[in-house]
Amino acid sequence: MKSRLYLLILLCLGCETVVEVSPPEYDSEPVVTSFFSTDSIWSVTMHRSLGATVKRDVTHEYIADASVRILDGSNTVDILNYRGNGKYVSSTGELPTSGIQYTLRVDFPSKPSIQATSSAPSPVVISDYSIEYRPPEPDMIPASGYHLRIVFSDAPGMNFYRIGVYRRVWNPFATDELVPDSIYESIWFDDFSPGWSCGYFADDVADVDPTDVGGGSGGVPCEEFVVTDRLFDGKDYSWSGIALGGSDGRGRKEFRLIISSLSEDYYRYLQSLERNVFHDPLTQEPFPMYTNVSGGLGVFAGYTNTNLILPIPSDN
Repeated sequence: MKSRLYLLILLCLGCETVVEVSPPEYDSEPVVTSFFSTDSIWSVTMHRSLGATVKRDVTHEYIADASVRILDGSNTVDILNYRGNGKYVSSTGELPTSGIQYTLRVDFPSKPSIQATSSAPSPVVISDYSIEYRPPEPDMIPASGYHLRIVFSDAPGMNFYRIGVYRRVWNPFATDELVPDSIYESIWFDDFSPGWSCGYFADDVADVDPTDVGGGSGGVPCEEFVVTDRLFDGKDYSWSGIALGGSDGRGRKEFRLIISSLSEDYYRYLQSLERNVFHDPLTQEPFPMYTNVSGGLGVFAGYTNTNLILPIPSDN
């Protein structure tokens, strides 16, 4: 009796029906990528989007037959020419101007146009700064560092800021004129001002709060900091932090601090990008990528950098 039961189970397991399900039809869309600032000419990269089941390389989907213009209202500011690899570059060499709301318009043969609008915010005005050597402390790795402080003026309205500090060091991989003999290396920071987020993980810009207890006080070093001006709108603001190391004889005796004023489009895009990079595919759904492109996908966003060179003081 048992042998008949086992035989029946085996027969049932062998009667498996495989149903093939065809993936839904996917309509490809144009994807635009353009980050512009006041210190670089206009540049746009475009390709066609690919469905999840499509195995083609995106480099085979570059768009080469578009007409790309930059507009200030109804006036054409620049016409971008195709240079290969999906890249369109300024034909005039003109640079964007901060504070102007630009529109990117892309026309295709026999297809609907797409467009997006953004601006490069005004540069940050730094009113004061200082850098001081921090002597070694017990149980600290590295043992010494440098305390940096800057004071900058915030313009009225919602603003988004990013701070990074870098040092020019010798490049050990330099081989010839195509590989530079020095590169910028990011500096890690600790004990930075409370409320600055180490990345873009805050669920909402209001969660990046400069009055929250936290910031660098949790003992977690960071390379890049972002914040909104929700609680210091229109006022002067002081930021500070301790650079971990930085004086080891491998490069110039100076720090380059870059404070970037980001458009909300740029902030939202970076936030969605970071969430997708770090999300757990086993437990989390992909985070929707931010787009401000009407009729397509991608992002057209402005930013403005303000550079400050800080000579590294003597540790004597």
